[in-house]
Amino acid sequence: MSLFTWTAIHAQTDSEKRLKADIQFLSDDLLKGRATPGEELDIAALYLANQLEAYGWKPANAGSYLQNVPVVTFDPFKSKYKVVLNGYELKPEEYVLIPQGLKLDNTTESHDLVFLGQGIFDPEKNIDDFQNINLEGKAGIAFFGAPWTMNPHEMHGCDHLIGKAVQVGVRKGSLLVYVTDEFENPARNNINLEIPMVKTFHLLPKTRLADSNNKAMEYSAFLIISKSTFDRTLAGITGKNYDQWQKRLYEKKRIKSFPLKSKIDITINAPKIYGTGHNVVAIRESKDPQYGHEWIVLTAHYDHLGIKRNAEGKDSIYNGADDNASGTVAVMEIARKLSETPNLRRSIMVIFCYGEESGLLGSAYFTFRPLIPMDKIVLDINLDMVGRYADHIECINNGCEELYQQAKKLEGRFDLKVLPEQNPHLRLAYFTDSYSFSRYEIPFIEFTTGFHPDYHQPSDETRLINYNALDKISKLIYDFTVYYANSAEKPVFKRPAWFLTSGH
Repeated sequence: MSLFTWTAIHAQTDSEKRLKADIQFLSDDLLKGRATPGEELDIAALYLANQLEAYGWKPANAGSYLQNVPVVTFDPFKSKYKVVLNGYELKPEEYVLIPQGLKLDNTTESHDLVFLGQGIFDPEKNIDDFQNINLEGKAGIAFFGAPWTMNPHEMHGCDHLIGKAVQVGVRKGSLLVYVTDEFENPARNNINLEIPMVKTFHLLPKTRLADSNNKAMEYSAFLIISKSTFDRTLAGITGKNYDQWQKRLYEKKRIKSFPLKSKIDITINAPKIYGTGHNVVAIRESKDPQYGHEWIVLTAHYDHLGIKRNAEGKDSIYNGADDNASGTVAVMEIARKLSETPNLRRSIMVIFCYGEESGLLGSAYFTFRPLIPMDKIVLDINLDMVGRYADHIECINNGCEELYQQAKKLEGRFDLKVLPEQNPHLRLAYFTDSYSFSRYEIPFIEFTTGFHPDYHQPSDETRLINYNALDKISKLIYDFTVYYANSAEKPVFKRPAWFLTSGH
């Protein structure tokens, strides 16, 4: 049955109509993809704040529904980079640099080098290429590859670039030097589709928290170089060239990582633009004498990717109907129902998070400047991409199995199928707004209907949203929220062995 036919024969409920109207507003072309930062994103924030006020929620920030998030933005097109690796200055065409956390003020930063082999940490498979290595403030060198067949679509996995940069970051390393022969020939095979993507991404403007002491995401900066660049600069001090190392790394016995007597020096001169974004924050306080001081937090990010530089005549606006207008409006609908629910024992806060797509900026800033005591937050419930229900909704809840079990109990009530996280090896907990809370040992659950071909594409549009299922999902999560708002038992967070963080 086509979506058009389904929509035509289905009589929408009032809540479905509200969900649809809100998604249509947030993902309209006039909001230009809700980029971070941007006036259109500010308009979205004002809209959400007004909705919460209309539903009777109180402002959470000293009379305001907005929490200011100071940010700084720079444009790589207007920036100058200088990279000197083991004494060799690299040419611009020899590398791609994503300068996460590096200084932008024309200061040269020197980082000792550490050889990490494939740079994989997977305790479930008894692999730890970081064992007994101090990476703090240093640059780790890791090669493309893993001791198994890699899935080209699992770009967050521990065997891919981003997963390896996370492992450097959680150990307080400053930089990952990632070596791959696909830098020069990305069409060689379909294993590492991330290289062409990163080559595009590194040219886009970057936004980070203005206070450089506040680290939002765990992944380190990363520098991608080719096999020929490695052979020219590092083969001599590591003892083998790229091909020789690749042969050695695929042998059964893994090598031990080791420090190198060399450095990488990086200088970035980037004109910076300072600005202010906004978390949208509201509270519903309980007067319960025993539990009213404890909090349930509902989160969803309301930003998206903005406008893509594209050929004339092609759709270039990333509307983000599913990612994450769907999660945003579902939280709003839950907030509406909660405002009509009397005698909740625990207090509840709603946070519409700023700048998730730029690196969890808003949720991280909230935890650095919390408006309620962090040690009184019982649970974070995050909604991200819940609008494309096909046959299930899944729960990401690493460290707190009971949260999934409670959600599972509700599926029959709403004719929904609730499943556990379907790809736990991707370690998606590092890349959601819930991470900002879990790094402080706060239990979390994220609800999502999962990835699809329109993810991070201009084709993520309102016509593809399953509003009937989104309505049911909102009702299920409302019941889930009420359960924990009234339950005497707190969920308990037990950190999995793989779930390392840098500061907590």
